[in-house]
Amino acid sequence: MDIYKKIEQKLVELGLAELNSRPYDCAHSVLECNASDQRLVVVGFNGSDADLEWTNLSAVQHGKANPLESNVINGAQGAWLSTTLPKRLLALPEELGFSSSSTVYTNAILLCSENAAAVKKKAKAVGFSGVDVLVDRSLDFFEQVTIAEFKPDLILAYSNSLNDLSAASVLRKRFAVGEIYQSNRSRYYNTFSFMSQIAGRRVPVVCIRHMSRFKPCVESIREAWDFQVKTNG
Repeated sequence: MDIYKKIEQKLVELGLAELNSRPYDCAHSVLECNASDQRLVVVGFNGSDADLEWTNLSAVQHGKANPLESNVINGAQGAWLSTTLPKRLLALPEELGFSSSSTVYTNAILLCSENAAAVKKKAKAVGFSGVDVLVDRSLDFFEQVTIAEFKPDLILAYSNSLNDLSAASVLRKRFAVGEIYQSNRSRYYNTFSFMSQIAGRRVPVVCIRHMSRFKPCVESIREAWDFQVKTNG
């Protein structure tokens, strides 16, 4: 099945199509690459209010028509106001031995909001009985499309609180197998990993603090990743 057709059908099936958000911030040409090239998936928590002009469906349709346009690159050029996050999103894959031009950038929850706390109220405002339903539907899409189609070697989740909703907490709750390995316990560079079981595949997940405020420690990421590959791979 054509990748765009699968994405669009799954968004509609899960009731996510008309929510304000963007499923992917990478150039949509990345979605058309061979799965062997899409080795890294970078996952934020949810879209910001900068994405209010889009629905998940319209963003995918725009990406299909403009496959070389990258929202992350646009952000690095000033479209997100602060360029800190998009520049780090582009730099980190290269520092880890991947290519930013074939990295899949997505979010765990496919609904934009002002911040993580606001998404709980917004989930109800758009018709879900609670945020847990929104999380489940979004992670269904993550499993059935993003991981099933792109088959990454590594998932990198930025926003790693385990005490509240974050990219790390929702991925861990849904997909983790085994225990957490913490490679850096400092408050600033807090980095940990776990092995996930998603779409029939075991994929290491490394979790770091949100890169809009915290510069990632590449050495700690490598250590956390290597531990999962050697111990649970």
